[in-house]
Amino acid sequence: MSKYAFVVCADIKYLPEVVAELNSLDFVGNKQDVHFYGYKIPQKVIDQFSLLNYTVIFHEITEYEIQESFGLSEVVCRKRYYYAREVGIEYDAVCVLDADMVFVRDPWQYFQIAADTGFVLCAGKEQNKVYDDPHHQYKGKWLIPKGYYNQVDLCNCPLFIDTKIWGNALERSYQIFVDGKDDMNGDNFKAPDMDAMNICLLEVGSADKTVVLPGIQWLATNEQLLKPYIRAVSDRGLIKTECGIPVFSYHGQYYHKKWRDCQLDNRHHCAEGYLKATECCDNMAKGAMDLLYSNFLRMLDHKIKIEKVNYRHPELPYEE
Repeated sequence: MSKYAFVVCADIKYLPEVVAELNSLDFVGNKQDVHFYGYKIPQKVIDQFSLLNYTVIFHEITEYEIQESFGLSEVVCRKRYYYAREVGIEYDAVCVLDADMVFVRDPWQYFQIAADTGFVLCAGKEQNKVYDDPHHQYKGKWLIPKGYYNQVDLCNCPLFIDTKIWGNALERSYQIFVDGKDDMNGDNFKAPDMDAMNICLLEVGSADKTVVLPGIQWLATNEQLLKPYIRAVSDRGLIKTECGIPVFSYHGQYYHKKWRDCQLDNRHHCAEGYLKATECCDNMAKGAMDLLYSNFLRMLDHKIKIEKVNYRHPELPYEE
Protein backbone atom coordinates (compact mmCIF):
# COMPACT_ATOMS: atom_id res chain seq x y z
CA MET A 1 0.00 0.00 0.00
CA SER A 2 1.24 3.52 -0.82
CA LYS A 3 1.16 6.56 1.47
CA TYR A 4 -1.36 8.38 -0.70
CA ALA A 5 -4.18 7.40 -3.03
CA PHE A 6 -6.33 8.68 -5.87
CA VAL A 7 -10.08 8.09 -5.96
CA VAL A 8 -11.96 8.06 -9.28
CA CYS A 9 -15.42 6.94 -10.39
CA ALA A 10 -16.50 6.09 -13.93
CA ASP A 11 -19.06 4.07 -15.85
CA ILE A 12 -18.64 2.40 -19.23
CA LYS A 13 -19.55 5.63 -21.08
CA TYR A 14 -16.31 7.20 -19.83
CA LEU A 15 -14.10 4.18 -20.48
CA PRO A 16 -11.75 5.86 -23.03
CA GLU A 17 -11.29 8.88 -20.80
CA VAL A 18 -10.59 6.92 -17.61
CA VAL A 19 -8.23 4.56 -19.46
CA ALA A 20 -6.26 7.56 -20.74
CA GLU A 21 -6.22 8.92 -17.20
CA LEU A 22 -4.91 5.69 -15.68
CA ASN A 23 -2.33 5.33 -18.45
CA SER A 24 -1.21 8.94 -18.02
CA LEU A 25 -0.62 8.42 -14.31
CA ASP A 26 1.64 5.50 -15.20
CA PHE A 27 3.38 7.59 -17.88
CA VAL A 28 4.28 10.40 -15.43
CA GLY A 29 5.67 7.93 -12.89
CA ASN A 30 2.88 7.80 -10.32
CA LYS A 31 3.44 5.28 -7.52
CA GLN A 32 0.30 6.01 -5.50
CA ASP A 33 -2.63 3.59 -5.32
CA VAL A 34 -5.73 4.35 -7.36
CA HIS A 35 -9.13 3.32 -6.02
CA PHE A 36 -11.35 3.00 -9.07
CA TYR A 37 -15.10 2.72 -8.53
CA GLY A 38 -16.52 1.53 -11.82
CA TYR A 39 -19.78 0.47 -13.39
CA LYS A 40 -19.89 -2.10 -16.20
CA ILE A 41 -16.14 -1.86 -16.76
CA PRO A 42 -15.17 -4.84 -18.98
CA GLN A 43 -13.15 -7.57 -17.29
CA LYS A 44 -10.61 -7.50 -20.13
CA VAL A 45 -9.85 -3.90 -19.12
CA ILE A 46 -9.67 -4.71 -15.40
CA ASP A 47 -7.25 -7.54 -16.21
CA GLN A 48 -4.84 -4.99 -17.72
CA PHE A 49 -4.52 -2.92 -14.56
CA SER A 50 -1.60 -5.12 -13.55
CA LEU A 51 0.39 -3.68 -16.48
CA LEU A 52 0.60 -0.33 -14.71
CA ASN A 53 3.50 0.56 -12.41
CA TYR A 54 1.16 1.31 -9.53
CA THR A 55 -1.73 -0.51 -7.88
CA VAL A 56 -5.32 -0.10 -9.02
CA ILE A 57 -7.91 -1.29 -6.50
CA PHE A 58 -11.12 -1.81 -8.42
CA HIS A 59 -14.52 -1.51 -6.72
CA GLU A 60 -17.65 -2.53 -8.61
CA ILE A 61 -20.50 -0.04 -8.31
CA THR A 62 -23.58 -2.13 -7.55
CA GLU A 63 -27.16 -1.73 -8.68
CA TYR A 64 -28.10 -1.31 -5.02
CA GLU A 65 -25.76 1.68 -4.68
CA ILE A 66 -27.26 3.25 -7.80
CA GLN A 67 -30.78 2.84 -6.45
CA GLU A 68 -29.78 4.02 -2.98
CA SER A 69 -28.12 7.13 -4.41
CA PHE A 70 -30.96 7.93 -6.84
CA GLY A 71 -29.06 7.29 -10.05
CA LEU A 72 -25.67 6.40 -11.48
CA SER A 73 -24.73 10.02 -12.12
CA GLU A 74 -25.19 10.79 -8.43
CA VAL A 75 -22.95 7.85 -7.46
CA VAL A 76 -20.05 8.87 -9.69
CA CYS A 77 -20.39 12.56 -8.79
CA ARG A 78 -21.62 12.84 -5.20
CA LYS A 79 -20.69 9.51 -3.69
CA ARG A 80 -17.04 9.74 -4.74
CA TYR A 81 -16.51 12.02 -1.73
CA TYR A 82 -18.08 9.37 0.49
CA TYR A 83 -15.74 6.81 -1.07
CA ALA A 84 -12.79 9.15 -0.45
CA ARG A 85 -13.80 9.31 3.20
CA GLU A 86 -13.77 5.50 3.42
CA VAL A 87 -10.51 5.07 1.51
CA GLY A 88 -8.72 7.93 3.25
CA ILE A 89 -8.68 6.20 6.62
CA GLU A 90 -5.80 4.05 5.35
CA TYR A 91 -3.77 6.84 3.70
CA ASP A 92 -2.00 10.02 4.73
CA ALA A 93 -3.90 11.95 2.06
CA VAL A 94 -6.11 11.25 -0.95
CA CYS A 95 -6.90 13.00 -4.22
CA VAL A 96 -10.39 12.92 -5.75
CA LEU A 97 -10.44 12.96 -9.56
CA ASP A 98 -12.86 13.34 -12.44
CA ALA A 99 -12.78 10.44 -14.88
CA ASP A 100 -11.74 12.58 -17.86
CA MET A 101 -8.41 14.02 -16.79
CA VAL A 102 -4.99 13.51 -18.39
CA PHE A 103 -1.87 13.89 -16.25
CA VAL A 104 1.26 15.56 -17.58
CA ARG A 105 3.30 15.64 -14.36
CA ASP A 106 3.39 13.55 -11.20
CA PRO A 107 1.58 15.52 -8.45
CA TRP A 108 2.98 13.64 -5.44
CA GLN A 109 4.19 16.85 -3.74
CA TYR A 110 0.61 18.07 -3.38
CA PHE A 111 -0.34 14.94 -1.47
CA GLN A 112 2.52 15.67 0.91
CA ILE A 113 1.42 19.28 1.42
CA ALA A 114 -2.10 18.11 2.27
CA ALA A 115 -0.75 15.44 4.63
CA ASP A 116 1.82 17.66 6.36
CA THR A 117 -0.27 20.81 6.75
CA GLY A 118 -3.85 19.55 6.90
CA PHE A 119 -4.76 22.14 4.26
CA VAL A 120 -7.31 21.48 1.53
CA LEU A 121 -5.80 21.85 -1.96
CA CYS A 122 -8.00 22.01 -5.04
CA ALA A 123 -8.38 23.82 -8.36
CA GLY A 124 -10.32 27.07 -8.13
CA LYS A 125 -13.29 28.21 -10.17
CA GLU A 126 -13.36 31.21 -12.48
CA GLN A 127 -16.56 32.64 -10.97
CA ASN A 128 -16.97 32.20 -7.23
CA LYS A 129 -20.36 31.27 -5.81
CA VAL A 130 -22.70 33.17 -3.54
CA TYR A 131 -24.89 30.72 -1.62
CA ASP A 132 -28.34 32.29 -1.67
CA ASP A 133 -30.47 29.80 -3.61
CA PRO A 134 -33.11 27.80 -1.68
CA HIS A 135 -31.46 24.67 -3.14
CA HIS A 136 -28.49 25.43 -0.89
CA GLN A 137 -30.63 24.71 2.16
CA TYR A 138 -30.78 21.38 3.94
CA LYS A 139 -34.02 20.51 5.72
CA GLY A 140 -35.06 24.14 5.41
CA LYS A 141 -31.92 25.54 7.05
CA TRP A 142 -28.77 27.26 5.79
CA LEU A 143 -25.63 25.27 6.63
CA ILE A 144 -23.62 28.47 6.31
CA PRO A 145 -25.08 32.01 6.37
CA LYS A 146 -27.37 32.89 3.48
CA GLY A 147 -25.57 35.07 0.96
CA TYR A 148 -22.10 33.83 1.95
CA TYR A 149 -19.54 34.63 -0.76
CA ASN A 150 -17.00 31.84 -1.13
CA GLN A 151 -13.58 33.39 -1.71
CA VAL A 152 -12.02 29.91 -1.94
CA ASP A 153 -14.62 28.33 -4.22
CA LEU A 154 -13.29 24.98 -5.40
CA CYS A 155 -13.92 22.83 -8.44
CA ASN A 156 -14.84 19.17 -8.00
CA CYS A 157 -11.26 18.09 -8.47
CA PRO A 158 -8.43 17.43 -8.22
CA LEU A 159 -9.00 17.60 -4.48
CA PHE A 160 -5.94 16.81 -2.33
CA ILE A 161 -7.11 16.28 1.23
CA ASP A 162 -6.43 14.53 4.53
CA THR A 163 -9.71 12.79 5.27
CA LYS A 164 -8.75 12.21 8.89
CA ILE A 165 -9.36 15.95 9.24
CA TRP A 166 -11.98 16.65 6.57
CA GLY A 167 -13.50 13.23 5.97
CA ASN A 168 -16.70 13.87 7.92
CA ALA A 169 -17.37 16.94 5.77
CA LEU A 170 -16.88 14.93 2.56
CA GLU A 171 -19.24 12.22 3.78
CA ARG A 172 -21.78 14.84 4.81
CA SER A 173 -21.72 16.38 1.32
CA TYR A 174 -23.15 13.10 0.03
CA GLN A 175 -25.43 12.40 2.99
CA ILE A 176 -27.29 15.72 2.85
CA PHE A 177 -28.32 14.82 -0.71
CA VAL A 178 -29.66 11.31 -0.02
CA ASP A 179 -31.24 12.14 3.36
CA GLY A 180 -34.84 13.07 2.80
CA LYS A 181 -34.75 12.85 -1.00
CA ASP A 182 -37.33 10.07 -1.04
CA ASP A 183 -39.61 11.88 1.44
CA MET A 184 -42.80 13.43 0.13
CA ASN A 185 -41.33 16.90 0.69
CA GLY A 186 -37.91 16.01 -0.76
CA ASP A 187 -36.31 17.76 2.21
CA ASN A 188 -32.74 17.20 1.05
CA PHE A 189 -29.90 19.34 -0.35
CA LYS A 190 -30.70 19.94 -4.03
CA ALA A 191 -27.75 21.97 -5.31
CA PRO A 192 -24.93 20.33 -7.34
CA ASP A 193 -22.27 18.14 -5.76
CA MET A 194 -19.65 20.89 -6.18
CA ASP A 195 -21.70 23.23 -3.99
CA ALA A 196 -22.34 20.45 -1.46
CA MET A 197 -18.61 19.74 -1.14
CA ASN A 198 -17.72 23.42 -0.74
CA ILE A 199 -20.47 24.18 1.77
CA CYS A 200 -19.74 21.17 3.95
CA LEU A 201 -16.04 22.02 4.06
CA LEU A 202 -16.77 25.66 4.86
CA GLU A 203 -19.19 24.58 7.57
CA VAL A 204 -16.33 22.98 9.53
CA GLY A 205 -13.82 25.79 9.04
CA SER A 206 -11.95 25.21 5.77
CA ALA A 207 -12.02 28.82 4.56
CA ASP A 208 -8.61 29.82 5.95
CA LYS A 209 -7.14 26.34 5.55
CA THR A 210 -7.58 26.09 1.79
CA VAL A 211 -4.98 26.48 -0.95
CA VAL A 212 -6.68 27.34 -4.23
CA LEU A 213 -4.70 25.81 -7.10
CA PRO A 214 -4.69 27.58 -10.50
CA GLY A 215 -7.33 26.00 -12.70
CA ILE A 216 -5.16 26.33 -15.78
CA GLN A 217 -2.58 24.00 -14.20
CA TRP A 218 -5.05 21.27 -13.26
CA LEU A 219 -8.20 21.41 -15.41
CA ALA A 220 -7.95 24.15 -18.05
CA THR A 221 -11.72 24.38 -18.39
CA ASN A 222 -13.39 27.01 -20.59
CA GLU A 223 -10.78 26.58 -23.33
CA GLN A 224 -8.03 28.04 -21.14
CA LEU A 225 -5.24 26.12 -22.87
CA LEU A 226 -6.42 27.33 -26.28
CA LYS A 227 -6.21 31.06 -25.52
CA PRO A 228 -3.48 33.39 -26.82
CA TYR A 229 -0.62 33.95 -24.36
CA ILE A 230 -1.70 31.05 -22.10
CA ARG A 231 -2.22 28.35 -24.75
CA ALA A 232 -0.64 24.93 -24.36
CA VAL A 233 2.83 24.47 -25.83
CA SER A 234 5.30 21.61 -25.70
CA ASP A 235 8.54 22.11 -23.79
CA ARG A 236 10.82 19.12 -24.46
CA GLY A 237 7.90 16.73 -24.31
CA LEU A 238 6.16 18.35 -21.34
CA ILE A 239 3.11 20.58 -21.67
CA LYS A 240 3.14 24.06 -20.19
CA THR A 241 1.47 27.36 -21.02
CA GLU A 242 2.98 29.85 -23.42
CA CYS A 243 3.58 32.15 -20.45
CA GLY A 244 5.47 29.45 -18.55
CA ILE A 245 2.97 27.83 -16.18
CA PRO A 246 3.65 24.07 -15.86
CA VAL A 247 0.54 21.98 -16.54
CA PHE A 248 -0.04 19.04 -14.17
CA SER A 249 -3.26 17.76 -15.71
CA TYR A 250 -6.00 18.82 -18.07
CA HIS A 251 -9.65 17.90 -18.35
CA GLY A 252 -12.10 17.27 -21.15
CA GLN A 253 -13.79 14.88 -23.56
CA TYR A 254 -10.91 14.65 -26.02
CA TYR A 255 -12.13 11.28 -27.29
CA HIS A 256 -15.08 13.01 -28.96
CA LYS A 257 -14.59 15.13 -32.09
CA LYS A 258 -17.85 17.02 -31.49
CA TRP A 259 -16.51 18.22 -28.13
CA ARG A 260 -13.13 19.22 -29.59
CA ASP A 261 -14.82 21.14 -32.42
CA CYS A 262 -17.08 22.89 -29.90
CA GLN A 263 -14.03 24.04 -27.92
CA LEU A 264 -12.46 25.52 -31.03
CA ASP A 265 -15.74 27.16 -32.02
CA ASN A 266 -16.11 28.70 -28.56
CA ARG A 267 -12.56 30.01 -28.76
CA HIS A 268 -13.26 31.52 -32.18
CA HIS A 269 -16.23 33.50 -30.87
CA CYS A 270 -14.31 34.66 -27.81
CA ALA A 271 -11.42 35.91 -29.93
CA GLU A 272 -13.89 37.66 -32.20
CA GLY A 273 -15.60 39.34 -29.26
CA TYR A 274 -12.60 40.23 -27.09
CA LEU A 275 -9.77 40.76 -29.56
CA LYS A 276 -11.67 41.61 -32.76
CA ALA A 277 -9.34 39.22 -34.54
CA THR A 278 -9.78 35.54 -35.24
CA GLU A 279 -7.52 34.03 -37.92
CA CYS A 280 -4.27 34.07 -35.96
CA CYS A 281 -6.04 33.20 -32.71
CA ASP A 282 -7.88 30.34 -34.43
CA ASN A 283 -4.62 28.91 -35.72
CA MET A 284 -3.04 29.12 -32.28
CA ALA A 285 -6.08 27.39 -30.75
CA LYS A 286 -5.97 24.62 -33.37
CA GLY A 287 -2.29 24.06 -32.70
CA ALA A 288 -2.90 23.84 -28.96
CA MET A 289 -5.84 21.48 -29.47
CA ASP A 290 -3.71 19.26 -31.71
CA LEU A 291 -1.07 19.09 -28.96
CA LEU A 292 -3.59 18.22 -26.25
CA TYR A 293 -5.45 15.71 -28.42
CA SER A 294 -2.30 13.97 -29.64
CA ASN A 295 -1.13 13.64 -26.03
CA PHE A 296 -4.54 12.22 -25.08
CA LEU A 297 -4.26 9.62 -27.87
CA ARG A 298 -0.77 8.68 -26.73
CA MET A 299 -2.05 8.18 -23.18
CA LEU A 300 -5.09 6.25 -24.44
CA ASP A 301 -2.81 3.64 -26.00
CA HIS A 302 0.03 3.74 -23.46
CA LYS A 303 -0.51 0.40 -21.66
CA ILE A 304 -4.16 -0.46 -21.13
CA LYS A 305 -5.70 -1.07 -24.57
CA ILE A 306 -9.36 -0.75 -25.49
CA GLU A 307 -11.39 -1.08 -28.66
CA LYS A 308 -11.96 2.27 -30.41
CA VAL A 309 -15.75 2.44 -30.38
CA ASN A 310 -18.32 4.95 -29.18
CA TYR A 311 -19.03 3.91 -25.60
CA ARG A 312 -21.81 6.47 -25.12
CA HIS A 313 -23.68 5.92 -28.38
CA PRO A 314 -22.61 2.56 -29.85
CA GLU A 315 -24.61 3.19 -33.01
CA LEU A 316 -22.37 6.17 -33.93
CA PRO A 317 -18.73 6.34 -35.11
CA TYR A 318 -16.33 6.33 -32.17
CA GLU A 319 -15.36 10.01 -32.34
CA GLU A 320 -18.90 11.36 -32.46
